[in-house]
Amino acid sequence: MMNRQNKFGMELGEILEMNHISIKEYADRIGTTSKNLIDIIEGRVSLSFNMVCNIAFISDIPVSYIMNVEENFKLDKNIDLYIEKNNMTLRECINRFHYKELSEKYDVIYQNEKNDYSILRGILKYLRILDPTILMKDNHIFYKSKNDKPELLALWLERCYRVVQEQELGQYQKENIQVLVEFIREEARHNRFDKNKLIQKFNENGIFLAIEPDLKGAKIRGAFRVLNDKPAIYLTTKHKRYADVYFALLHELAHCQRDFNRGKSGSIVSLENYASESDYEIKADELAFRWMVDDKVYQEFIQNLRFDREDIIPSFAVYRLAHDKYISYQSEEYQKYNKIIE
Repeated sequence: MMNRQNKFGMELGEILEMNHISIKEYADRIGTTSKNLIDIIEGRVSLSFNMVCNIAFISDIPVSYIMNVEENFKLDKNIDLYIEKNNMTLRECINRFHYKELSEKYDVIYQNEKNDYSILRGILKYLRILDPTILMKDNHIFYKSKNDKPELLALWLERCYRVVQEQELGQYQKENIQVLVEFIREEARHNRFDKNKLIQKFNENGIFLAIEPDLKGAKIRGAFRVLNDKPAIYLTTKHKRYADVYFALLHELAHCQRDFNRGKSGSIVSLENYASESDYEIKADELAFRWMVDDKVYQEFIQNLRFDREDIIPSFAVYRLAHDKYISYQSEEYQKYNKIIE
């Protein structure tokens, strides 16, 4: 558990003692009673902003420093309650956030890397939350999995959110989805994948797009949400083959078309290698597959597997064949037509 003396009142008591200032004298100077000052020093009451200003004026201590100490105390108190409730140590807690990898991948800075409380405060600041228990509440994240890691998911979602804040969007209309589907099909037909070109095209059509690495151990494929009435699609960078990344992108576009209102309430998260039982995930998969290969064309195609057909995109065709177990992901056809992105 943390050292409660981190609260500013304890520091103030030490300052008074070191400078041989009595409680009564100092209380008179800052406009309070001796009893209230003792309560402040012993951590029983919180400092009001007016009292902070008075102390800063009398003691020549910056208001920002006092407020920072007080806020850190409140954060540390929340942290203590969280780790106690979850029966873990502080070190186990920060390890759940992969704090070293987080710093390297997402440029998160810790004020004091030798202090576990400081590290976790830096993580909470990055996530823009005051209480880590918020991470355990999934009412704003739509997904289900026994293997999910909410800490890593929250960090990735925040990373993507920060990335798209820098993007400028054109006007979004539902008809733009079909424009983007055709653009994706054309890129896939020629085995092209250009992250910047994709982002530009999506932004022109009124959709935020982030393609960002997740943290090791996270099983995330992508996510869809709505930011102030603007659709946003997030993808991880773990997709190594053309059809894999484009299926993930088409899946999120399907959510944009089908689940726009749901996206206003929270993030719809798609997990890697997880057969969702959620109707909205199943429907998004079905629509993504139809965009890859039209159902009627697909039924004709599986009769002879002619990859030279003009209405077939080879990487998309083998991806759907493998999903439907007509071929394996290790098959010669799959390796040949769904190539690794260079």
